[in-house]
Amino acid sequence: MPRVLSGGTALSGEEDVISTDGGGRWEISYGEMDLDNIDLQRAWDAWTAHLAGGAQSVLVPILSLKTAPRPFAGSGLASPSDIYADDDVFPTEVRFASPHIVAVVGADAALRATTVEIVISQGAMIQHGVKFSIGKRGYKVGRVTARDGLSATCKISPPLREAIETGDAVNFDWPVVECRAGIGQDLASAITMGMFGTTSISFVEHITYG
Repeated sequence: MPRVLSGGTALSGEEDVISTDGGGRWEISYGEMDLDNIDLQRAWDAWTAHLAGGAQSVLVPILSLKTAPRPFAGSGLASPSDIYADDDVFPTEVRFASPHIVAVVGADAALRATTVEIVISQGAMIQHGVKFSIGKRGYKVGRVTARDGLSATCKISPPLREAIETGDAVNFDWPVVECRAGIGQDLASAITMGMFGTTSISFVEHITYG
């Protein structure tokens, strides 16, 4: 989402740009999702009812493992374990059965901070542009400003949505963001001959404080 506002154009033709303090918000879309069996079709209908047209907030994953600081095994990247979910249709916890990347916050940071220290005990060096979550809030590393082994000090975007403490878990495996379904979407899936269909959905970050 846009992060700046126009402050107006001067007589010289230059436009002043004002950065908003919120740092934008996440928009996450999934498209071309196959509904090729009856169980998936039922699950989709159940979820569209649960989302209540955008009134219900849910945790939405950022599927970013390919660019995450993944550990190496032998001559290549280590493979993650199977995925664990505590429910087949409405899970409240989804993760790898065995942690793939293990990381924690290295120092306390206040609400709206733009710098975070991250300590990785299982994984690889943090690179610019990787995504992660802490709790229900998602972030991306804009720039790594300092390193100490696998530990790194990172400039992040957006600013912290809540204060964090040393030792808080940093999720690179399966980052999540608290979102609501975008308003005004047609979520009815077109099923061909009662057998096959595809669908899509977009989510927008839902932020609550306190």
